[in-house]
Amino acid sequence: MDFLVFAPNPWHDLWRNRQQIFSRLAGRQHRVLYVEPARASLADWRRGRVSWQQARRSAVVQEQANLWLYYIPAILPTRATGDIFDRAADRLLAIHLQRTIKRLGFLSSPVNHSQFTPILWLYRPTRWRWAAANFPHSLLVYHITDDYAAFGHLNDAQRAALLAEERDLLAAADLTIVTAPRLLELKALHARRIELVPNGVDLATFQRARATPHPLATSDLPPATCHLSPAIRIGYSGHVSSRLDLSLLREIALARPDWQLLFAGSEWDAGCAEALRTLKALPNVHFLGLLPVEEVPHFIVSCDVCLIPYRVNDETRAISSLKLYEYLAAGKPVVSARVPAAEEHAGLVRMADGTVGSWVVQIEAALAERDDPVQVAARQAVAGENTWEERVMRIESLLADLQRSAA
Repeated sequence: MDFLVFAPNPWHDLWRNRQQIFSRLAGRQHRVLYVEPARASLADWRRGRVSWQQARRSAVVQEQANLWLYYIPAILPTRATGDIFDRAADRLLAIHLQRTIKRLGFLSSPVNHSQFTPILWLYRPTRWRWAAANFPHSLLVYHITDDYAAFGHLNDAQRAALLAEERDLLAAADLTIVTAPRLLELKALHARRIELVPNGVDLATFQRARATPHPLATSDLPPATCHLSPAIRIGYSGHVSSRLDLSLLREIALARPDWQLLFAGSEWDAGCAEALRTLKALPNVHFLGLLPVEEVPHFIVSCDVCLIPYRVNDETRAISSLKLYEYLAAGKPVVSARVPAAEEHAGLVRMADGTVGSWVVQIEAALAERDDPVQVAARQAVAGENTWEERVMRIESLLADLQRSAA
């Protein structure tokens, strides 16, 4: 199979399910063209934010065997107003990407050169009509990883427009994949065909990280905090945004100055800039930034307890927590807010209410059982039931079934 993937995040970003899935599909001899989301604007050019190096870089880079990254050329900027300029730039972009697809041979089988078209894979409902109209495809797949309409930065008009576009995409897509039961409940009414495929984990990588000493795991703290004295390490791995209860995390850090709170991952401060600033100002709070993907397992292994400190709202009720499976694969005790993704594994995950007292009590209890071999084995057993290998095989099976039905 060939895949044309319109991604909402760069490949070299925090690894989410898209990188996990498509790196594996490429490894299974399918071909993938991953279209990066970043696009220059006229304002970027006017303000000198676009370098000549960016303007001259190759539009296509081979990331691994059978997987290419497509960077939207900076010479095709947008005004993001939907005017004539944008329509012309969009048309030129479509032509350039069409030629790229043809040059990579995605329009014919590498085996017998019979004509067929790639699977069009979308993660957002915005601009789906442009993608569907400009790129011939054998199947249209809509992969939903969050309740996008519940994002806090949207106003009512934006939310209504997104839902309207999504309803049309659900009706048009040959297959909709959702990652959480709540998303299945919300989207099933409008979808032609919908399947639940939760997030997963690369179990073997985390087992190796646990078994093999590494500077992140053997030092008192990761390199960015190696000047600190030995201390309890309370860790969070993933995206830091208003989805997290940053004020509560600050209260925990103040209540237990003997704990070091470590955050590894990407950041977005929209709607939470002040809360994020005050959290970072504490001496026992450390933000390590975005780690290379190969370092993430070692960071998690280096922690004593791992957190899922979400606010409990419509957005977080619809998540499939990738980090939960990673924590469990590393054998680490987990303390989480009461979101469905964690409550599903309440036998292994300690649930905390929205008070600092509850979180401190649960973290202390998790610390007491962190090295219990029975608990460690139970955590890793749950991770072993939720691997990316199993998820990718499920996706392959769904697509093969659709292709047979269409034949």
